[in-house]
Amino acid sequence: MSAAVSSYVTSVARTPKKISVLHIIHSVCHGGIESAVINWVRFLDRSELNVHVACFMGDRGREAAFCQAAERVGITVLPIPWTKYKPFFRAARAVAQMVRDLDVDIVHTHSYYGDAVGALTKLFVPVKTVSTVYVWGKYEFHRQLMQAMDWTALHFVDKVTAHCDDTYEKTVRLGFHPEQVTKLIAGFPAHEVTRLDSDARLALRRSMGVNDDEILMLNVARIHPEKAHDQLIHSFKKVHEKHPNARLWIAGVGWAELEQQLQTLRDQLGLTDKITFIGFHSDLQPLLNMADIMTHPSHVEGVPIAILLGMSAGLPIVISDVGGVRETIKHNRTGILIAENDEAGFADQVNHLIEDRDFAQRLGESARSFVSNEYSINTAVTHVKDTYKQVLHQ
Repeated sequence: MSAAVSSYVTSVARTPKKISVLHIIHSVCHGGIESAVINWVRFLDRSELNVHVACFMGDRGREAAFCQAAERVGITVLPIPWTKYKPFFRAARAVAQMVRDLDVDIVHTHSYYGDAVGALTKLFVPVKTVSTVYVWGKYEFHRQLMQAMDWTALHFVDKVTAHCDDTYEKTVRLGFHPEQVTKLIAGFPAHEVTRLDSDARLALRRSMGVNDDEILMLNVARIHPEKAHDQLIHSFKKVHEKHPNARLWIAGVGWAELEQQLQTLRDQLGLTDKITFIGFHSDLQPLLNMADIMTHPSHVEGVPIAILLGMSAGLPIVISDVGGVRETIKHNRTGILIAENDEAGFADQVNHLIEDRDFAQRLGESARSFVSNEYSINTAVTHVKDTYKQVLHQ
């Protein structure tokens, strides 16, 4: 063997193999879980990791918003065959083939069906599995069954991770040993959220039909029952009675029947011209720059990505004190926490922000600083990478 060849072989032998990871997700809309996955994939260290993404596709096209969002930032999404009849074993065999083709070391799963298929994949191919649990919540019967399925599947993966402290504690209470569970925060790239100067902001608002003297409240959440849009509308009625120049934009999609019910409620309360359902927006930055206050009542949460967006934009936030919200919203410092179901208290605090703009500005600036310094995406992906290394050496 020549000296040059020998040197090359020695160099290759000393270069550690990159860890190859396949994220799999079942998406029915582009929400917080989808945003968290996209951000992790974007910022994971490619000098040490090869990262791939696969999504369940074929069930009425509901994955389209996630796939489009991923593709906009350069992430190729691989298809996992899926239908409304939930072909778990067919999907698991497809994931197993991806593991072989891509030489995958770890399958990282997200959401109920993702966790179940990840666990089943181990029947077809030897691979390490990591599952991230986002929320254990008070849902309707169908999703309670899905959570029971998820709980079962998690007993067959190599590592269970939790999105926040609240989810970690609930996972442990559900029978998982504390040392088996690791917290993986979502983190957020706050540096990518830009803010306009006052003149540009006013011009943008005017172009979208928002008057200079109007107070624009923004809610960003999927239209699902746990997001408490009905309570938000009732609270806004109280705000509007005191501040007729207030408006509310609700950004998100979800259950069409529920959205129709919410629009009917809005109309019955005489708020047709004041509350607008603006649907899904792939780029939320213009909305964040136009808004004065972010509002987020809810019954079930982990750490909402929408709230991290609002914090990064320097918006004052009023939010229900549920789930993992307290990890980022520190009452009267980075936002305002309101007890779940407290419609009157929610309205009172929004009115306070409208009437004390200096306080509102201080909250927003503190929120932006918190996300930038204490909840950064770099911190998050470092923990993710370390978890992968730990799993491979178990």
